[in-house]
Amino acid sequence: MRYVSFWLASMTLIMATLVASVVTPDVMNGLSGLIIRIFLGYCGIIMIAQLFASLAAIRRLFEELTSPKPVSIRVFLR
Repeated sequence: MRYVSFWLASMTLIMATLVASVVTPDVMNGLSGLIIRIFLGYCGIIMIAQLFASLAAIRRLFEELTSPKPVSIRVFLR
């Protein structure tokens, strides 16, 4: 499920870059403008990957904090 959501978010960013290229063709003309747009789309994919990695780390942290800790025998026998 995580990979499907990553794929959907990446495709959304790529499509947003393509739509921006079609809607505003006069902002960046030529090959340099196309390369800049491709680079910005790639940066968006990297941002989504980092977002998913940080959310996974936060989820593991909360699971670790809320999980019951094993009680040692010494403390249990007091």
